[in-house]
Amino acid sequence: MIRNHFKTAWRNLMKHKTFSFINVAGLTIGLTSFLLVSLYIFDELTFDRFFTHSNNIYRIVESSTSPEGKANQVAYVGYPVSESAAAQFPEIQKVTRISYWGRVNMASPDNVRVIYGDFMTVSSAFLQVFDFPLLQGNPATALNAPHTVVVTETGARKLFGTTDVIGKTIRANRVDSLPYLITGVLKDLPVNTQFTFDYVFSEATLIGGDKGKKAQANWNANEFVSFALLDNKTHPQAVEAKLNQLVAANRQADNKSGLHLTLQPLKNVHFYSDNIEGNLGKTGSLAYMYVFSIIALFVLLIACINYINLTTARFTNRAKEIGVRKVAGASRYNLAGQFMAEALLVTLVGLTLALVLVKACLPAFNAFTEKQLALDGSTDHRIWIGVIGAAITAALLSGVYPAFFQSRLRPVLLLKSKLPAVKGSIPLRRGLVVFQFALSIIMIIATMVVYQQMKYVSTKDMGFNKTQLLVVDINSRKIGRSAAVIKNEFARLPQLQAVSVSSRVPGEWKSLPKIKVRNEHTAVTGGNDMYYLGVDDSFLNTYQIKLLQGRNFREGKGDSLSVIINETAARELGIITPGEQLLDIPTVNFGEDPEEVRLQVRVVGIVKDFNFQSLHTPLAPMVLGFTTNPIHGPDYFTARIAAGNTEATMAKMNAILRNIDPEHLFEYHFLDKQWELFYREDRIRETIFLLAAVLAILIACLGLFGLATYAAEQRVKEIGIRKVLGASSQRIVAMLSKDFLQLVLIAALIAFPVAWLAMERWLQDFAYRIHLNWWTFLLAGLIAVLIALVTVSMKAIKAAVANPVKSLRAE
Repeated sequence: MIRNHFKTAWRNLMKHKTFSFINVAGLTIGLTSFLLVSLYIFDELTFDRFFTHSNNIYRIVESSTSPEGKANQVAYVGYPVSESAAAQFPEIQKVTRISYWGRVNMASPDNVRVIYGDFMTVSSAFLQVFDFPLLQGNPATALNAPHTVVVTETGARKLFGTTDVIGKTIRANRVDSLPYLITGVLKDLPVNTQFTFDYVFSEATLIGGDKGKKAQANWNANEFVSFALLDNKTHPQAVEAKLNQLVAANRQADNKSGLHLTLQPLKNVHFYSDNIEGNLGKTGSLAYMYVFSIIALFVLLIACINYINLTTARFTNRAKEIGVRKVAGASRYNLAGQFMAEALLVTLVGLTLALVLVKACLPAFNAFTEKQLALDGSTDHRIWIGVIGAAITAALLSGVYPAFFQSRLRPVLLLKSKLPAVKGSIPLRRGLVVFQFALSIIMIIATMVVYQQMKYVSTKDMGFNKTQLLVVDINSRKIGRSAAVIKNEFARLPQLQAVSVSSRVPGEWKSLPKIKVRNEHTAVTGGNDMYYLGVDDSFLNTYQIKLLQGRNFREGKGDSLSVIINETAARELGIITPGEQLLDIPTVNFGEDPEEVRLQVRVVGIVKDFNFQSLHTPLAPMVLGFTTNPIHGPDYFTARIAAGNTEATMAKMNAILRNIDPEHLFEYHFLDKQWELFYREDRIRETIFLLAAVLAILIACLGLFGLATYAAEQRVKEIGIRKVLGASSQRIVAMLSKDFLQLVLIAALIAFPVAWLAMERWLQDFAYRIHLNWWTFLLAGLIAVLIALVTVSMKAIKAAVANPVKSLRAE
C-alpha cells in the first residue's frame, strides 16, 4: 500500500511539472534557510556546553552598589575568595582562576619566530575544570609547576612550525627572564566558547613573586576570573550564601558596603553577561536567537503555505480521480494517506536538495558568521534529529489540510463534477497569501531599517575623522621611553600628514581607564566617573577634534597637570569657560581595583564631544591629560597617512621602530576598520534579514505564480469569451491581477504596525539612532506590490494575448 502511494505520488509529480517545481523549489529554499539558521542558533545555544561538567561549573561574580546608588557587576574577584572557598567548602570540588597580565613578546628559544600576544595565567586545576581535548600532556599536572605553559596546535605552529613541542621552551618576558617549559598541547579551541587563547601560563609563576604574595592576601582586589566546580548534589544558592559569609568575615569594613557575590552558571555566561565587566569573550543575544528562530520558521512556513495553496487550488483537476478511487473502495484514510505520501515525497526531494545546498553554502556562511558549522557524520546527533523533525513537520504542515479536505467529499458529486462550495477554502487560500506577503513585507522593512541604521552609524559625525588613521602599538619599554624621538622621526616621513602619541585611542579595543573627578560643583560623593586619555599636543590635530574654548597642550613638561575636557564633562562639572579651574582626581580604575592617585589638575581647554565608544553607548564625559601625566603613559602612535603606497610607508615606520628596539613587533590597525568591528554583529544581522526577505519574497512569488497559473487555466474560456466580446488585453491582465494585488495590499496594512513595533524596539539598543520614516513603509509596500504585479502579470499577459478561437474550440 505504502509503495503504491509513493509510486502514484511520483507519477503525479512528473505529470504536473510546473506545480511540482514550484513546490519542490519552495520547500528546498525554505529548508535550506531553516537548516543554516538552525545550525547557527544551535552553535550559540551550546556555547561552552561541551565540557563534561558544564552543568556544575559556576563563575563567581561580584555585585556592588556605589555610595551614589550605581549598581556594578564584575567577573573578577580576589585570589583568596576562590582559594579559601575551595579549602573550606566540601561542596566545591575544584576551583580555577584566570587572569590577564597584558601583552608580551613571545619567542622560540632561538628567537627565530617572535609573536605578540596575551599573557594569560591559569591555576593548576584549569584543565580539569575545563576539559579541553589535550593532545599531549597530563591535564592534572601540566600547569602545576612555575614557568610552565600549555599551548594550542595553532600556538605551537606559530612559534615552532610543528605540534611536536612537548619539552621545548618559550620566552615571554613578563615576570622574569626565565623560559617557560611546554607541558601540554591542546587541540585548537572551538569557536563556541568564551575562551580565546593560544597560550596559558601557570599561575604558580606569578604567585611566587612579590605581586603574587600581595594577591594571595588581598580580599578586596578584582584581579581573577574565578570558576567553581560544584558537587552534583550541591545547591548553588547554599554555596553562594556561605561564600558571602566568608567574604564578609575577611574583607575590610570600608569595602563591604553593597557587596554581594553570586554564582553564575557557566551555561548562562554567554547570554546573560552584557552588564558584567570582565567577560573573557564576546557575549551573545538571546533576543536575536528568538528573532532568527522565528525568521527561519516563517520562511519554512511560507514554503508550506505554497504547497497547501496550490494543492487545494488544483483540487478540481483531481476530482474524478478521487471519485473513482472512492467508488473502487478506497476509504477516506487511504486517500488521506495518498495525499500525505505526495506531501512527504515533495518534502523528501526538497530536503535532499536542501542538504546539498547547505553543504555548498557552509564555507561562505562560516566565513560570514565567523563560525565552524558543519553538517556531516561528525555533526551533533541532536542536529540530525532536528533535520528529520523539520522534514516531518514540513510534510505535516504541507499535507494534513489538503489530505483531509480532499478525501472527505462524496464520490457521486465528484464523478458528476458537481463540487460543493467548500466553506472557507477560498478565504483560507487568500488568508494564507496575505500571511505570506505580510511576513515578506515585515522582513523587507526590517532589512531597510537595519541598512539605514548601519549607514547612519558609518556616516555619523563622530566628532573626529577616523579615515586614514594608522594606529601603531607601543610593544616595548624601549619604544615607550623613546616615544617623543620616534614621533619626530615619523613626522619627517612625507606620507604622514600628522603624528600623535596617546595612552588609548577612540574606539579602543582594550579597556579605557576611568577616573573619579570632583570640584565644588560635584554633587556625587567621591566624584563623577569619567574616562581618561593621555594625549600629546598633536592629538587634536591628528584626529581633527575641534577645540571649542581655551588652549591645546604645549610641548614640554609644563602641562603634566593640565587637562582638557569634553563638553559632557564640562556640563557635569559646571564649567562654562576653561580658566585654570582646579579638579581633584582621587582614584583611577584600569578595570580592577581603584588605585589612589590624589592629583589636582587644572582645566585649560574644552573640546567638542567626540565618540570614543560604540554608538550603542551614550557619549560619556572624557578627560584628556598630557602624555607626561602620572596616570597613564603612552601606548600608541597614531599617524594620519596619505592614500597610496601605504605598505612602503609602514615599512619605513617599522624600520624606525627597529632602530630603537630590534625585537619590537610592528603591530598596527587602521582605525576605521577597528570601528567597523563594533558593528560586526549588526552587519551579520543585516545580511540575515536581507537574505530572509529575499527568500521569503521568492518563495511567496513562486506560490503566487502557481496560483496565477491555475487561475488563468480555470478561466481560459471566460477570457476567450471576453476577448470575443471586445475586451482588450490590458483589461484582461487587470482582471486577473486585481484579486492578487488586493491581497498584497491587505498584507501591507497588517505588516506595517508589526514592523514598526519590532524595529522601534531594535533601535532602542542604539544610543544614536535613526527615526522611522513613513516612506520606508510605503516603499516596502510598493516593492511587494511591484514584485507581485510582475509575478502575476507574467501569466496574465500570456493568457490575455492567447487566441480566443483555440480556447473556445472545445465548446
